Amino acid sequence: MRLRSIDAFRGLAIVLMVFFTLTLTFSSQLPDLITHNVAGSLHAGDFVLPMFLFASGMSLVFFHEKRKKKKALEYALDVVERFGKLALVSFLLSPFTAGIFQMDEVMLSAILFLVCVVLVGLPEMVLVLVAFAVFAIYFALYDLSLLPDFSAYYLGGYPAAIFYLPVMLGGVIAGKLIAEKKGLAPALLGAGLLFVVLLLVVPPDKSEATPSFMALSVAVSLLVFVLIERAVGTGRERKRTSDEPGLVGTERGVVSGFFEYLGRQPINYWVLMFLLARIPLSFYAIYMGIELPLGLGWMEAVILAAAYAPLLYLVSRLGDFVSGMGGKALFNKIGRRDD
Repeated sequence: MRLRSIDAFRGLAIVLMVFFTLTLTFSSQLPDLITHNVAGSLHAGDFVLPMFLFASGMSLVFFHEKRKKKKALEYALDVVERFGKLALVSFLLSPFTAGIFQMDEVMLSAILFLVCVVLVGLPEMVLVLVAFAVFAIYFALYDLSLLPDFSAYYLGGYPAAIFYLPVMLGGVIAGKLIAEKKGLAPALLGAGLLFVVLLLVVPPDKSEATPSFMALSVAVSLLVFVLIERAVGTGRERKRTSDEPGLVGTERGVVSGFFEYLGRQPINYWVLMFLLARIPLSFYAIYMGIELPLGLGWMEAVILAAAYAPLLYLVSRLGDFVSGMGGKALFNKIGRRDD
């Protein structure tokens, strides 16, 4: 079971992740609007990774629903398989992101996936309490001067992973509400009010993984998803099917189809970005005796980063076509052999 709005939302998140990653690869002189991961400040780009984690939490609900009738061992093997794939991708890409065996975006997603898959069967209110418990742990460590130095690691490193948990749990809660055909307005209002309360205690700061930033990330993710859901739900409608709770599908447009496609296999798009851009540019920098970013102007960086979005999409489509043709050829060969 797939929901087009969730696929489109996750596709948008991964496209933005690629865009912001590449702009920082091309230039260090970016305007405030498109910079991110700056300590002590808040930027629009800071919400891109949380949006992806939130979307992953929503998808996890349907991952669970599809497999909950399986035997415990089969379910566990599916979980291990997904975690293993993510961990392998993270390990292979880590030399070009956070460093070997360090936490990057993919490993963060993998870690939170393991935690959330244990919690996904719990009622929504229990998940809210778990998120509050994470916030309580943060403030307790802060008061005791035991909070880790997140700034010493990429994305805060492994010590920061647990503090991103409320964001993915927010996605899980939203996914449950959608599956139960309930509205998201109360969740959006609750996340907004929670942010205001937490803002009185600690300012939102991604580099410090503050609770106010996590609450704001949930609110922003919910708002963007609601807007996408309305956009995907406009146009010529088709009949709702029984496996699409809470949504009326529409004829797929060019833009929505682009994001939906990427949202179905977002890690593939992330890997392609490294294979076709980040890794070659890293070797080019080594050959030229320079360090990334390349030092381009911010306009050139934006244009190049934006140009990679359709390029990676076309390469991904081409890969699907080639693999599909190979599969058909193999099937036909087997069929002829059976004849």
